[in-house]
Amino acid sequence: MKRILLAIFIPASLFAQKEIKPSVNKAEAALQKFKLDEAKSIIDATVANHDFMVDKKGNPSKNAAKAWYLKGLIYAAIDTTKNQQFKSLEANPFPIAQEAFTKSEEIDKGKNESLVNSVFPGTQLPVPMTKLQVAQTFAQAFLGRGYNTYSKDKDYKKAFVDIEKVIFFLPKDTSQLMNAGVYFAPAAEEFDKAIDYIARYHAGGGKNPDSWVQLFSIYAKRADAVRAKYKGNKDVSVVLKDQEYTKNIDLALAAAKVLTTNYPTNVDYINLEYNIYTSTNRFDEAKELMQKKANLDPKDAESRYKIGLICAHQKNDECAKHWMEEALKADPQYFDAAIDLARYSLDAVQKVKHERNDTKDAKKRLELFQLIRTKLEDAQSYWERCVVIDPKSQDACDGLKTVYYDLAAYDEKYEVKIKELKEKMKANGLEVD
Repeated sequence: MKRILLAIFIPASLFAQKEIKPSVNKAEAALQKFKLDEAKSIIDATVANHDFMVDKKGNPSKNAAKAWYLKGLIYAAIDTTKNQQFKSLEANPFPIAQEAFTKSEEIDKGKNESLVNSVFPGTQLPVPMTKLQVAQTFAQAFLGRGYNTYSKDKDYKKAFVDIEKVIFFLPKDTSQLMNAGVYFAPAAEEFDKAIDYIARYHAGGGKNPDSWVQLFSIYAKRADAVRAKYKGNKDVSVVLKDQEYTKNIDLALAAAKVLTTNYPTNVDYINLEYNIYTSTNRFDEAKELMQKKANLDPKDAESRYKIGLICAHQKNDECAKHWMEEALKADPQYFDAAIDLARYSLDAVQKVKHERNDTKDAKKRLELFQLIRTKLEDAQSYWERCVVIDPKSQDACDGLKTVYYDLAAYDEKYEVKIKELKEKMKANGLEVD
């Protein structure tokens, strides 16, 4: 028996999917209802349709700007939605949104304040919605998400991705440029972008000093990284020949100078500039800066002490001692100045001791022996002042003890002083030999 074959004819139209026709109105309507899957399908078909997007003369059609703008809206909405079904529509939607918004503006060229006539998805704003309102809405969404990622998750690189999206929508907003340049970019170690955003912030009139502090920090760290290559080489002049180092240190100095010019009484900013001068052997400039600071405040002990340090580095001991005394006049409790002066007093003792050892004349040796006592008694007052300021300082107590031991050769009463000092040192938990 032959098998009978039945030919069954099925219309081809039943296999084919319904063709999506280009339509900005339908794409907008789907977006209005927040049907992002439907909106995406329509807008993709719309912008892909050459006849719809280009007129007979080869120019963008009258609906081309709006079509691209809607595509930007839809893909940005996919990026910001919390609906996982919609998020799965596109793995990386923002570059597509960014390109679409950019193409829309290239066509529109700012002629229209608004390109959408329906309410924005998820909002109750009246129609039409301006480009600025759209930009602000998306910027707020990305900023909120980025801030949470930054502060809660501590995922700084991911947070920076969102803050850059904020900047795309609000490219001239100084608050967001500062957020990007001063906080988000440095945290994400995007230092070149941080510099760029801060420059844009300044160009837009931004004046927050934190922006200059961040610039200083970036350039100073880059200079330090170059300097680290010369670790172990104490000759700063070698480092100063490295163009990469000098470029970054000069940029850091420029940022510091802006701060000290705008905030001449801010100690922290002055110290930034001062530290660059001293680390690069520009001691005359460092001294001049500290003198300006000292002139501003007669009670500023630190600036006077630093002038003393510069003088000491320049081997001008009398200048150094003068300014350290000035520091103590400004602040009698300034320990660093007190102990440096005390050390100078012991240096004076050692100098006379060396002179006596080199002298064979008996009369001269006797004179120098008495001069040593005078110098020791002078040193005693300096070291006792140190111990009064900080009785728990090992260096101060050891220095005074040395002076007492030497003076004991002249007067037995210092044996008692040595004993009393040692008891005080033990009471304060200090080492006693």
